[in-house]
Amino acid sequence: MNQPFSNVFHRYNWGDIQQAIHAKTATDVERALCKTKLSTADFEALLSPAADNYLELMAQKSQALTQQRFGHTMQVYAPLYLSNVCSNICTYCGFSRNNKLRRKTLSETEIIAEAKALKTKNIDNILLVTGEAPKTVGATYLERAIRLLKPYFAQIAIEVQPLQPVEYRQLIDAGLHGVSLYQETYHRESYARHHLKGNKTDMIARLDAPGCVGEQGIHKIGLGVLLGLDDWRTDSIFCALHLRYLQKAYWQTRFSVSFPRLRPCTGDYAVEQPVGDRQLVQLITAWRLFAPISI
Repeated sequence: MNQPFSNVFHRYNWGDIQQAIHAKTATDVERALCKTKLSTADFEALLSPAADNYLELMAQKSQALTQQRFGHTMQVYAPLYLSNVCSNICTYCGFSRNNKLRRKTLSETEIIAEAKALKTKNIDNILLVTGEAPKTVGATYLERAIRLLKPYFAQIAIEVQPLQPVEYRQLIDAGLHGVSLYQETYHRESYARHHLKGNKTDMIARLDAPGCVGEQGIHKIGLGVLLGLDDWRTDSIFCALHLRYLQKAYWQTRFSVSFPRLRPCTGDYAVEQPVGDRQLVQLITAWRLFAPISI
């Protein structure tokens, strides 16, 4: 049994990392771009404001690395929304319990109908998405959905509430291939300010959830931060620390990093720190160079 990531997380200070990122110079960026294996400090340089003038070079190196690793192929997946019922109140989310919208949870007949519709589009990989509502869409519901969908798709992943280890085992045995668990933000105060009610208010449980998945021997775990919730540069460094910890602890598992970006949705939330297209390009190319097998 590995120590939980939350023990590692407490060793780092948000302000110190943020200051280190903004202290990086053009020389630091050029040094990082000359390396084939990047340290966290190199990643800080590629995320820093000093790297803004190097985006074209970063993009060229990123593209070359992508083609080296994956060739000219692309894997496509489709989200399948099973339910928008949610017991959490989160300031930024359209599914938030305090938003007045029609709530719907798919029946077995509707799930199969969705599967057949996706197959007409030649989709073979799906991500099952729900709000965080354990009483409505808990492990039993998810297991049944996976067993219904398994005959239609080669790979099935989920993006739902954190589950108990025994529940992950239950879903893996049913045919689950991957789990995506986004931290949203690693900034303690910001996390508390945006997650107001429900199980998601427990930041430590959220931090340790990917490790619970890893303990069960899942094939793939997806990480990410919600771009626009806090400083995207500092959040990305913490995500990198999380990834490196998981890769070492669960070396037989594959990992991916996603880049969900806050956009307008139901509710009155205004994005506090919006991430523009240029910044998004910098982020994705920096991640590709830092963790080429995970993007």
